[in-house]
This record gives sequence, C-alpha cells and structure tokens, in this order.
Amino acid sequence: MKKIQKTIGIIVVFVVVLFACRKEQMEIGNAEDPCDCASEVSADFDILERHIQLAQSEFIVTDHVLGGGSKQVRFRAIEKDAEYKWFIGLDVEVEKETFKNFGSQWIGSTIPITLVVKKEPNLICFPDDDGYDSITKTFNIYDECHEPYLLEGTFRMAEKNRTDSIDITIDFKEYAPWYDCLTADITNFDGEGSTCPGNYFSGSKSYRFFQVGGTPSGACESIGAFKAWNHLNGVCEMKYFYRIDGDPNKEVNKHLFGRKIN
Repeated sequence: MKKIQKTIGIIVVFVVVLFACRKEQMEIGNAEDPCDCASEVSADFDILERHIQLAQSEFIVTDHVLGGGSKQVRFRAIEKDAEYKWFIGLDVEVEKETFKNFGSQWIGSTIPITLVVKKEPNLICFPDDDGYDSITKTFNIYDECHEPYLLEGTFRMAEKNRTDSIDITIDFKEYAPWYDCLTADITNFDGEGSTCPGNYFSGSKSYRFFQVGGTPSGACESIGAFKAWNHLNGVCEMKYFYRIDGDPNKEVNKHLFGRKIN
C-alpha cells in the first residue's frame, strides 16, 4: 500500500511540474506591443522632381532640383488621413500632395517649403502628443549644366543578392548636334569594358536621375533604355539592357545596385 501511495505521489508531482513548465512556455510567447508600429503625428514630407515635362515621366524623391523650362516639383506628405496646410512662398495649399512649377527664372534660388499637419493623436502610445507638427525644408534649383552631377563618375554595381560587381563609368560630354549637358559616355555596362559614346543619343535628367531611351543603334548597338538613379539614401541603381554582338536574340537585361566610388 505504501508503495502504491509513493507511486501516486510521484505521478502527481510529475503532472504538476509538467503543467508548470507549459505555463512558463506560454508566458514566453507574449503578444507584440501594439505601440511598436505606432508613431507620433509627423509633418515630414517628400520632395519629388519630374525629370521632363511629359505625362509618363518619372518622379524622383530628391533634396534638390534642376531648373529649366517649367520644372514641376511635387510635395507629398507622409502622414495619412490628416489635415494639411502647405506654405509655399505666398501660396497656401491644403491637400496631402501638391505641386508647383518653377521656371528658369528660379535657377540659383533656395526655396523654403513648410508643412503643418494636424491629426487625432494616439494618446495610448504617446500621451504627450498634441496631434500637431510642422516641418520646413529647403531645396536648391540648379542650372542643369552647372550642378553637382551626382550621376557622373564611377559606380560599383551588382545584381541584388550577388557579390560579384562591375565598375560602370558615366562621363557627361557635349556632342553635336545638341551641344548640351544631356549626353554621356557609358563605359563597362557589359563588364567587358565596352563604351557607348553619348553622340548617339541625347538623354534627360533630374538632380538624382539620368535616362537615355530608344533602341540600340550605331556604335551603341549593344545598349538601350539606360536609366540611373542616385537615391537619397546613397544607394545607386541602374537598369538597362544590352545585346551581345548587337544580336537581338542575345539580349541581356540588367538591374544593378551599388554606390558611387569616385
């Protein structure tokens, strides 16, 4: 009888310990804090430059812009579902996103932009947030031929998640018949040292973007639809295709990421 009681006691202790361990494991898996993804009301916004005045042209997030013609610059609030008030010179706008055109007379100017945002704050996560924020940013308007040329130089580029890289050089030059600053030699785009001289095409650009379009031709039979970005975070990006020996059946598409090295 004593032996049976002893056995039952051991079983009871084992069960108690087992459930205690399970309870501890359940406590380890705590639910995520809902405030981890929350943020205070912010008036931060992006400045976006359209590189050419065409409906299908790209808007590039930037910190400065190139002047000329009637350059469209957009301002986009990051905070959603709020009240917005933009102060752009003497103009006041109240949409989440707005824009202004800056003609060539603005070249050499520094433009201040202020955004005021009001929104119902998240007082559970941020009890001191009053739901109000304002930010002022400035940007310079450069002449397109007298600018810092962020996309001129040598760039060390590789495909995403690859370690083997190539150095691609973009060298802006003036070529006939354009004699402007929208033509550039592109060297080593194929990793074999080939150069596509800029006299076969005239491109378009903004402060952080350069593009040459069209179908490969002439001495540039091997390259086409070249696009290059120098993003705000310092990451450079290039997207283009080339044809080995100019053969349309041997087309290679590239989408590379990297950094400017000089």
